[in-house]
Formats: sequence, structure tokens, C-alpha cells
Amino acid sequence: MTTTPNDRLRAAREAADLTQEQLAERTNAQVQAATGKPGAMDADYVSKLERGIHRWPNKTYRAAFREVLETGADRDLGFYSTRARAVTVERTSPRYREGGDDVERQAFLRVLAGSVAGLTFADPLGEFAARAQAGSGRQIGQADVDQVRELARMFASQDHQYGGQLSSRAVIAQLGATAELIDSPFAGSRVRDNWFSAVAELADTAAGVCFDAGEHSQAERAFRFSVGCAIKSGDWAMKAKALSGLANLSVHLDRKDDALSFAEEALVRADRLSPKVGAMIHTRHARALGLVGASRAADCRTAVAKAEDLFATSTPDNEPTWLAHYGQAHLDRDAGRALFFLALNGGGHEQARQRLEAAITRFPDGHSRGKALAKANLAALVMACDDPREAVVLGNDALDAVGTVRSDRVNDALNRLAEAARGHRTVPEVRELAHRVRRTLRSQAG
Repeated sequence: MTTTPNDRLRAAREAADLTQEQLAERTNAQVQAATGKPGAMDADYVSKLERGIHRWPNKTYRAAFREVLETGADRDLGFYSTRARAVTVERTSPRYREGGDDVERQAFLRVLAGSVAGLTFADPLGEFAARAQAGSGRQIGQADVDQVRELARMFASQDHQYGGQLSSRAVIAQLGATAELIDSPFAGSRVRDNWFSAVAELADTAAGVCFDAGEHSQAERAFRFSVGCAIKSGDWAMKAKALSGLANLSVHLDRKDDALSFAEEALVRADRLSPKVGAMIHTRHARALGLVGASRAADCRTAVAKAEDLFATSTPDNEPTWLAHYGQAHLDRDAGRALFFLALNGGGHEQARQRLEAAITRFPDGHSRGKALAKANLAALVMACDDPREAVVLGNDALDAVGTVRSDRVNDALNRLAEAARGHRTVPEVRELAHRVRRTLRSQAG
């Protein structure tokens, strides 16, 4: 019999903001507190539970999981006796593989919604949540859908211009309030599907903002909520975008296996994606491949070529509105960043350089973060692979471009520049650039 992943346990763990290893450690400690003997679980055991290989831990372990994850019943964590449920699981598993049993999927989405609703900072901007709570009994109409989409695009515009650090609190507060409405009545099935699609867009935007602000745990949870809402609405493009966002986040965190897994999952049923959406997803797949290094160099270049071919066939009329901002400059930057990793791992750097230079030239006004990121990547590339004195000129230009941008991703690229500069410490201009980078990063942190 095919195993079914235990999404309830995984969602509960992620809602508690725990890794598999941390969950094992806390559950072992709870077992010891209850019995006087330590538990023997590890991350691999939790992984097997989440993958559905084991579905019925012993009574003591189940009680410990419920205590640590603050749930009231075994079923809330997806635990059941395989003997008692064999017939039921066999009957429902095909539907689950095709996209999820409706009851199971709805329960999973509620767990994710609760997780997102709990994403607050020191100042949670409670008036958003208060408004949502007050209106939780009313019917959701198309006007509400339109408002959520407008909010998503407003936050996205701010992110492109200034980076994520200035708006992460507000977008998370808004997403939390919106997530609390997922069980509201709807004016019709079409409105319901449009609502979940709009919430998926807002969640993806919030995730991107948090990612750029360096709030990685919040970003991951919001991306996962976006995937869940996109699946609920049947929005294949947004599902792929959110999954590729998880891939990008994993690249940033140097999690190679996760990056490849998310990127490849985003390309499942790529035939359902419009050309521009497909192009963006392929660049993110290329970044994951580039992170692996020389062993996947040919695959990385193939993914870049596929992205460029798809983009060349795109037309505005056939693309989602949320991707209207994604132009040739973004494609060049994303392709350049994918090839950047290959260059750092011993591959040639000219292709990466050409695309980053093209991106810098093409970025329009209103995309300060994108241009600053491309400039910082280019300076780091040239410092690591070419002429350090030219890199100094490019690095100073990148620092000038930072301006009012507050972005953890730009800061990460500047850190890469500073790291590459260490190999040329004997050059006075390089030392001065490194000092300027450190001063800029300190001022951003303050």
C-alpha cells in the first residue's frame, strides 16, 4: 500500500516553528518528564512519521507529541492505527495523491492559516486583526477579493522600491488578519476560488517581503500557506510561484537538497504555466542547480536557456497580473544570479557577468532593490573571478545604489563582496571598499 504523507504532523511542527530535530529533542524530554526515562526519537524518526512510513507511535510517544505541539487528540497530528484504518486509507489515498482529500486538505489549510495568523512581531498592528475578527461572520464577496489583490500589489510595489525591512510588520499583520477569514461564508463558488487565489497572492507577497527582511521562518510559513491556498483555488501559477519562492529561500540558506526539491516540485505540470511564469520558475530551478556546483553545471545552463526561450514567447495578455513587473531586466538578473554560483564554483564567469550587466542597464525606475541587488552581485562576481580594481569601482557603485533600500538579500550580496575582497587585502582600494561595505552594513543593522 502506498504511504500517505502526514501533512497534519508536519503542519503542526511548522506552526510551532520547530525543525524535525528540535521536535524530537523536545518530545524526548517530555517522555522523560512523564516516565522518568528519556525518549529515543531523532530527526530521522520524525521524518518517517511525516512521510507516513510510521503512523502510530506508542502511547507514551503520542502523548508527548500532543503535549509539545499543544494538540488535544491523536487525529489532530495525523496519528491513527494502521490496522483500524487500513480500509479507509486504501480508499482515500488515490484522491489524496491527486491533490488531497477535501477534509484532510481543509484541515491542513486551517493549521497553516493558524500558523500564519500567529506570525506577529513586537508590534503586531492589532487593528488589522480587530477588523477581521469583527467581520468574521459576514459573507465574502468579489469586492473583498479585489481588496486583497490590491493590498498584495501595494506591498509588492513597496518591496521592489525599498526592500522588505520597512514593510514586513505591516504585511504580516494584514496576512494574519486575512487568514482568519478562510472559514467565512462566500457569495458563491467562484468568489471562494478567487478569494483563495487572492489570499495565496497576498501570502506569497508577504513571504517575499519577509524573506527580503531576513525573517526567514516567517517567510517559509507564509510561502507554505500560499501553496495551500493556491491548491485550494486551483491556481497553478501561484502554486508554482510560491514553491519556487521556497526554492529561492532554500538557496539563500544554502539548503541544496531542499532548493532542488522545491524547484522541481514547482515545475510539476509545467504545461499549465504561461510562458513568463515558466521562465521565472526555470530561473529559480537554475539557481538551485547552480548552488549544487560543477556536477550540475550543464543542467543549470540548460535551465537558463529554457527560461530565456520561454520568456521570448510571452505576451502580456496571457500572463497573470501579479507578474506584470517581471521584465527582461528581472530575467537577466535571475539568470545572472544562477550562473553566479557556477562561477564561484570554478565555472566561467562571463555569462553571469553579461546577464548581470544587461539587468543593471535595463532595470526601470521603481525597482531600486532589483538594481542594487544586481550591482552588488556583479561587484562580488568580478572581485571573486576577475579584476579586483574593477570590482572596487563596481562595488562603490553598488553601495551608492543601496540608498533607501533596506534588504537582507542586498546585504547578503554585499557580504559576499566583502568576503571576496579578503583575497585582495594587499590592494589599498580593496581594503577601503571592504571598510565601506562594513560601515554600510552596520548602518543598515542600526
